[in-house]
Amino acid sequence: MSVLDRLRHLVPSLVLVLGLAMGAMACVPWTVITASGPPSALVGVTAMSIQYDYSNIRISDKGLSEEEWLASREKDEHRTTYLETKDSANIGILEGLTKELRDVQIVPGVAPAGAIQITVSYTAWEEGLYAGVIAWPSKITARIIFSRDGQTLDEISVNTAEDASLFTPAPQQRLHTCGQRLGQFAGQYVKKAS
Repeated sequence: MSVLDRLRHLVPSLVLVLGLAMGAMACVPWTVITASGPPSALVGVTAMSIQYDYSNIRISDKGLSEEEWLASREKDEHRTTYLETKDSANIGILEGLTKELRDVQIVPGVAPAGAIQITVSYTAWEEGLYAGVIAWPSKITARIIFSRDGQTLDEISVNTAEDASLFTPAPQQRLHTCGQRLGQFAGQYVKKAS
């Protein structure tokens, strides 16, 4: 068998191996910005506190800050809906984390000295829309920062979307689901780091 024939037989196998490797890398729903260890500082953690940061958020395709977004709302009920939706997404993140990390106590607020602090720093937010024939998905992008005593240990970037449909017409519903996924992704990262 000539070298050329051997290469012809080898190429499909190489393509399959490379495809599987790329597929495995694509399955990780986060991008690592900073990682502690080895070993990871998240190994053996039994309690964490969580807080939310909106200082870097850009809302809608216009890229508005939260202050600009709220000022652009014509009615008080629109501002109230946004604030309720924001709370719903935060609750979803906590639900996703606690579902994924069943043996870890996760509480809202600032972590005591020496404990792990999770900060969800929202970077992009799209409420989406469902109006019958017009629909676009709700989306959230955030950085999840794990720190201790103000020092960043690990940081990941995560994003998710939920389609707007007859079954998911309300932004609050869709963004709650997005929050749950972000929490699950963060919890999976902690488990993988451990």
